Amino acid sequence: MTRNEESDNVRVKQIGDAKRKGTIEVWVKRSRHWRMEVPGSSKKMIATQEEMVAAKVPLGYRDQCAHLLIPLNKCRQAEFFLPWKCEDERHVYKKCEYELVMERMLAMQKIREEEAKAKHNKLQGNGVPLIPKTANA
Repeated sequence: MTRNEESDNVRVKQIGDAKRKGTIEVWVKRSRHWRMEVPGSSKKMIATQEEMVAAKVPLGYRDQCAHLLIPLNKCRQAEFFLPWKCEDERHVYKKCEYELVMERMLAMQKIREEEAKAKHNKLQGNGVPLIPKTANA
């Protein structure tokens, strides 16, 4: 199931099916460029879609840290991919990626705790009665 909504400055695309919860992509138009906003994330997209296409950033790397990957890849090409070069750019990019992963892990942990709490409350209400009902009662 895919649901799309679009206005002048915002595009919302919801993707999901019966088994998994819907994922929402929000694209916000800022000064002629569309930027992806990730709901629930503290980091905002800085690199535009056009910048990522021009820099040939692979689709899997187009996240909130893509604005750091573009100069890192330029530095890597300029320095012939020598591992001891571009350390500062690589460190900043890896730190950004780490922060995104930790943010997603914390969000998933909260979801699991809520599901466990809901399951516990459900089991608490449907327990086995201590005094069974008799046939004539």
